[in-house]
Amino acid sequence: MMQPSPPPLGPVAWHRFATLADASEALAEAVAIRLRALLAGQGRASLSVPGGTTPARFLAALGTRDLAWESVTLLPTDERFVAADDPASNERMIRAQFAPLREGRVGFLSFHGRGQDIEAAAAALASELASLPPLDLVVSGMGTDGHIASLFPGEEARFGAPPDSGICIATPPGLPPRLSLSPARLAGAGWASLLVSGSEKEAVLKAALGRPAPLPVDILLDRPQGLDVYWAKE
Repeated sequence: MMQPSPPPLGPVAWHRFATLADASEALAEAVAIRLRALLAGQGRASLSVPGGTTPARFLAALGTRDLAWESVTLLPTDERFVAADDPASNERMIRAQFAPLREGRVGFLSFHGRGQDIEAAAAALASELASLPPLDLVVSGMGTDGHIASLFPGEEARFGAPPDSGICIATPPGLPPRLSLSPARLAGAGWASLLVSGSEKEAVLKAALGRPAPLPVDILLDRPQGLDVYWAKE
């Protein structure tokens, strides 16, 4: 008996650059163009951005664009369950790199400030997200293990279990617990992009069709709306 073929991947557009600085600048321009179009068409826009070290240049470049930032809602793709000013906090990094947030010129949905119990914090954040429309734009990073946001390989039973509330709790071994946008929230964005660098991450993305089991990044690769990959050689 023939096995059914796997569903086709959504259209993936590769944008290749020699350096992360070049990729970050190009991605910043692509996001700015889309934000302008959204603001012109619907008067508001939402944008979710990653933490970590890779997106710092992208955030700095995007922050220089002349936009009606007061009509944009920014939020992280995920956050460590630490204090907002902790060195490990994604919000701390985003504030440091993205001038409109640092200067109070953009709306921001913080993942902090909802108490010390992570389950209660996740429920409160999910309730707030439920009142918002789907994300317009998502920029994601990716680890060499194929994780995106704080959706890690091996935790599919946690983040893939229905119903999808919009927020997931991640508990990576030896690290602080985290709050993450859910697969449905990430996949449901109007436009999504990945910002990655290096041959190892390129190989992870190119191996999608031959994987014996899906990785979290396949949530974005499988989007019928498509995915734009901004890849830097180094």
